Amino acid sequence: MERLLVDCLVEQFPAASRQTLKRMAEAGRVLVNDRPVRKLKTALGPDDRVRVIDHGPVHGAAKASPPVPIIHEDDDVLVVNKPPGLLTSTVPRERRPTLAAQLRNYTATSAGPRIRLGVIHRLDRDASGLLVFSKNNQAYESLKSQFARHTVTRVYLAAVRGVPDPPAGRIESQLAERADGSVHSSPNPTAGQRAITDYQVVRDNGRAALVRVTLHTGRKHQIRVHLSERGTPVLGDRIYDPHGGKLPAGRLMLAAVLLEFDHPRTGRRMCFELPPPKELTAAAG
Repeated sequence: MERLLVDCLVEQFPAASRQTLKRMAEAGRVLVNDRPVRKLKTALGPDDRVRVIDHGPVHGAAKASPPVPIIHEDDDVLVVNKPPGLLTSTVPRERRPTLAAQLRNYTATSAGPRIRLGVIHRLDRDASGLLVFSKNNQAYESLKSQFARHTVTRVYLAAVRGVPDPPAGRIESQLAERADGSVHSSPNPTAGQRAITDYQVVRDNGRAALVRVTLHTGRKHQIRVHLSERGTPVLGDRIYDPHGGKLPAGRLMLAAVLLEFDHPRTGRRMCFELPPPKELTAAAG
């Protein structure tokens, strides 16, 4: 019976999808007798030797292009700038494009199918900004633990309708989810989850304000709900802004601009910061 290259790769990497194996081959990382072979249906002889290069394509092969701007990448973590309009991740059968799926394809091509890309936290689809993903089990467990212990620093900028009064403060509430997926603050102290948000007005024009927000917890829609319930909803919020509708500048005016955590391998504190998106500064200018 004829043996194909794909059969050999499936044996070596049983957890990898056919699409991942195809990308590996197309990137020139699959070698048969030390020569790149890009077609999975290539027939193998009994003495053919198959190996996969773990760290990047061979000379002359096409390099993998990241799907979104990469802020930092090493053997353990991947920090990216998510654009608005792209889901972070969702259920396995989701047909819409997701950032996690795109990054898994990227790392499989650039670093190998042994990379375990882990989703650590999420941003709402229409928001933008900094996200960290793990690239192995050790990094995943470390980052998840840091987020659970709330030792990660997360700072956002939001352009809001109106001007918060007072211009700085802390919002605390129990956030509970409704059947339709929306979230609200519950007066019941045992309902939902505790949520803590600090905010400070950076500037305003009387009609709108640019607000710097620091999360002390990471609940679903936390910033959007807390600011909306204060009477200053995030611009472009079609769920929590009663005057919402068409997205200004085509997006939700919310961006994660600072992310700080301990590196899972070295323990060194790492801080990443983005400049304010021009759409947000213009809205409150």
